[in-house]
Amino acid sequence: MVLIRKNELLSQIKEEVESKVKEKSDSIVRLIDKNISTSHDRKVFETNFNQVHESFLKKLQHDYPVLSHGDLKLAAYLRMNLSTKEIAQLLNITIRSVELKRYRLRKKLDISSDENLNDLMMRL
Repeated sequence: MVLIRKNELLSQIKEEVESKVKEKSDSIVRLIDKNISTSHDRKVFETNFNQVHESFLKKLQHDYPVLSHGDLKLAAYLRMNLSTKEIAQLLNITIRSVELKRYRLRKKLDISSDENLNDLMMRL
């Protein structure tokens, strides 16, 4: 969540700087881009999540061997009760892409459209 908020703030600052100061903003924009969440931040997050929720991921993989690494990551984010918008920011994809991933995960888990995917992840 901290990474999401940091990235949102840096993105807002970047947009503001770009709109206000066109010529002198290049160095500031580069600095902001450099500090927007990196793959290292994501790896640290994944490592910490895996340590805390190791049994969840193992159980999910055991019960549903067809799940890919991306499916497991999405399931982990859903278990954390993150919104579609927050997941999109973490995965650096559009909200529509997250919705599509959720749909595909639902299909792989053979869940009806009536059942709440987040609730299922919380119960596992």
